[in-house]
Amino acid sequence: MKKVLILLVLTCSSIVGRGQVASVNSIMKEAEKSYHSGDYEATLIKLEQAQKNAGKITSGILYWRILAQKAILPGVKDPVFYTNMKKFEALEMLRENCSFYLKSYGKLPAFSEQCNKVYEVQRSLKGYPVAKVEFDEIMHLQNAVKSNQ
Repeated sequence: MKKVLILLVLTCSSIVGRGQVASVNSIMKEAEKSYHSGDYEATLIKLEQAQKNAGKITSGILYWRILAQKAILPGVKDPVFYTNMKKFEALEMLRENCSFYLKSYGKLPAFSEQCNKVYEVQRSLKGYPVAKVEFDEIMHLQNAVKSNQ
């Protein structure tokens, strides 16, 4: 009887595990579709859902998150970037995600194409302010210019 119960529990666990993987894969396909249609906010929401269902961050989730975060980020010369501190926090999160991705997957041949894209994203961030103080100074300067007009 005990063996039957253990077998039943293992079978149910296996079915649930496969269901979660299918769910994560389905959500990932939706996220990629959202990304390619230009709906980057929806992409990020779906990636959060996929991560929650997977119970961890995967290379695919992180990769698509980096691409969506970069697509949402205003250009360094765009005054919209300097409208509030949340933009700088988003920049910092993108930098952290790029670094983590490259450290975790950068030496694995299977990820070379994605790593190249992530590296390009990371390089494109070089013109942005590095320190919060620098961002804050530019933000206040732009606000001062606006109020004088």
